[in-house]
Amino acid sequence: MDDNLNSAARVAGHAVVGEIMGFPCQGLTIRWTNQEIGVCRWPAMPDTVFAQLQFERYGPADPEFCEIKDWVIRRIKSYLGGAVADALISGVINVPWLTTDLNMISVVTRNVFGQPGPHFDELLTSEIIYDIDRGVEVEDLGRVVGRARELWEEEIHQLLVEETTWLGRITDLIQERGTLSGPEVRSLRPSN
Repeated sequence: MDDNLNSAARVAGHAVVGEIMGFPCQGLTIRWTNQEIGVCRWPAMPDTVFAQLQFERYGPADPEFCEIKDWVIRRIKSYLGGAVADALISGVINVPWLTTDLNMISVVTRNVFGQPGPHFDELLTSEIIYDIDRGVEVEDLGRVVGRARELWEEEIHQLLVEETTWLGRITDLIQERGTLSGPEVRSLRPSN
C-alpha cells in the first residue's frame, strides 16, 4: 500500500466532501512526517457551534439547535469523506484515522446528540472510560465511528464516486506538490 497516495486521497476526500457540504476548503497540506499527516483547512466553526462546544448552551427547543445539529452532521460527513476516499484506494476504512478526525468535534457532537429530546442518539456520543492502569479518563470514540459509518458512509461513498474525477485530480496534485490552496482545489473540479 502506498502511504503517500493514501494520505493524499484522505485530504482530497475531506476537501471534496467538505466543499459539497458547505465548508469551503481554505487549503490542503500533507506534512510528511513518520505519521503521514494530512490537513484540510476549513473556515472556523460558527459562534453558535463554538458556544455549544464550550458550554452546551443550546437545547433542542432553541432555534439555534437545529443549525448546530446540521453543522455537526455536515462536518461528520466531511471527516468521513477522508476515510471513504482512502478506502476507494486501499479497500478498507482506516478506523484509527477516522477516529482521529472525529475527535476534532467529539465534544460538540456529544453536546448535540447526547441531550435528551428528539435528536438524542447515544451512539453519536463518545464514552468516557476510566483507565485503571494509567489512572486517567480516556475518551472512546468507537461507537461514534461505527454510528457515523452506519448513517452516512454509503451516501459519502456515492458522492465520491460521482466526483471521482475531481477527487483524482486533487489527489494527484497534492501528492505531487504537497500543498494546494482552496482556489486551486475548486479550480480542479470538472465543469458540469
